[in-house]
Amino acid sequence: MSDEADSLKDNSGTDGAAERGETPLYQEIVRSLLEEIDSGVYAVGDRLPTEQELCSRFAVSRHTVREALRRLQEMGYILRRQGSGSVLAARRADGRFVNSISSLDELVQYATSTRLEILSVDRIIVEEELAGRLGCRPETQWFRVSALRRTRETSEPFSYVEVYIDAAFSDVVRNLEVVQYAIYTVLEQRYGVRIAEVMQDIEAAPASLNVASRLHVPPQSPILVITRRYFTDDGRLVEIAVNTHPGAGFRYTMALQRR
Repeated sequence: MSDEADSLKDNSGTDGAAERGETPLYQEIVRSLLEEIDSGVYAVGDRLPTEQELCSRFAVSRHTVREALRRLQEMGYILRRQGSGSVLAARRADGRFVNSISSLDELVQYATSTRLEILSVDRIIVEEELAGRLGCRPETQWFRVSALRRTRETSEPFSYVEVYIDAAFSDVVRNLEVVQYAIYTVLEQRYGVRIAEVMQDIEAAPASLNVASRLHVPPQSPILVITRRYFTDDGRLVEIAVNTHPGAGFRYTMALQRR
């Protein structure tokens, strides 16, 4: 069965269940796995069953299983790696939003599993100080998109985002409110460019007044700033995303594999 067919099947199953007051299928999987984690079936560091094994066990599609695993990851229980499965990271939820992006495909999944609220869109000329922080050339023109990102279940934002898009790609910013995918995929689809490399910087910083007001945290409180720069095949920088997270409500995880 194709992923599209899986999605259609699960949408009817989960949305219809919600309308009838029934428990969505993915929640049943989450509850079952949490019961097993609590009873000690899995130790921290153990691999959970594969997506295919969970599909067979619960008689559901892969779309439903992935949604269940995504919820467990957001709760802080598991780490997920493409091609490596899911590993138990904690026996108790820590209450923080967990981000474990390690590939461009996972960036797309991250974008589709959260929601973006656009606050403003401006066309700016990047002055020298800002250019130094962004890693782009000064006196160049960019669209700056300010936004808040939330999970689909909560109203409080877990990230304040500023996305800078090369001014040559003006069509991309016209309908950002309805974009349900990572912005770089829209660049690729509309302009035929290919993102070949993403450079990522992670740093701790004190919250400015602007960021503090967006994230509802005290000014100067610790925040985590993740900056991603998107380069095309020919080395052109076309997008910069600055994601700011409250230090107490966010955890970034990554796995390093020895080759």
